[in-house]
Amino acid sequence: MVVPLSESHGVPRTQELPLRIIALASGRERIGIGDVVRQLGTSRSAAYRALRTLEETGYLLLAPTGRGYGPGPALVHLAEIAAIDVTVKRRWASVLDGIRDATGETVHAAVLIGSQVLVVDGRRSINENDMGSRIGMTAPANSMAAGKLLLAALDDRLIRSMIPNAELPQRTSRTIASADALAAELDHIRHDGYAFAVQESETGVDSIAVPLDGSTYRDRVAAVVSVPSARGGMRHLRRLGVAATSVIAEASAAGTVQPWRLPRRGPRGH
Repeated sequence: MVVPLSESHGVPRTQELPLRIIALASGRERIGIGDVVRQLGTSRSAAYRALRTLEETGYLLLAPTGRGYGPGPALVHLAEIAAIDVTVKRRWASVLDGIRDATGETVHAAVLIGSQVLVVDGRRSINENDMGSRIGMTAPANSMAAGKLLLAALDDRLIRSMIPNAELPQRTSRTIASADALAAELDHIRHDGYAFAVQESETGVDSIAVPLDGSTYRDRVAAVVSVPSARGGMRHLRRLGVAATSVIAEASAAGTVQPWRLPRRGPRGH
């Protein structure tokens, strides 16, 4: 329902519109002038001025096409991460069980919080030699398969705002160490649709991450299958990724989860 600005109380009208746009944008991946006009009952000129103000202050980013706005670094910083909610986690709990059963390996669910990854749920491997649980672990996004996958879903300008330093934190000698190398890796991930971390977050641990659930920066979740490096490697990780994706596709067809999509790019190297 459209609520005209004249019905607001306690906040000057000139200040209220940007606040209401922030509330509207917090639940969407993209908004435009038309969305603001229709949903908030304001004029196009007022909507345009407010959107420009929010762009200038870092709450929104103009889309590369020039049509519509996505979340800016200030909005991402303020947003609550919906996937941490217990009721939301229950939605994909059975999917994590299915991935563990299909692969036999340790599986986790992870979300992006700023430039860090938080592991919010997981299942232990059925193997005697496994890597153990990492629930509650946080780490720089550039060092983890889930972090790189979730970053790849964002606008490059937003990533540069969230991770402004040219040198990146390293957890092992194999962790991506520069912003330029990370940007190149994210392009590959957007083409492939999945992300690897081969002893990048922890020595002796290999992982692959694929989209699990969610549609916007607030609720995207990555599923991560991890193995000891002794039985890991890129070829085996790809097989695990295919198995995990198959389980997620079945859950999606049943309406259990809604796996998000990466922005697709051209062939690798282009």
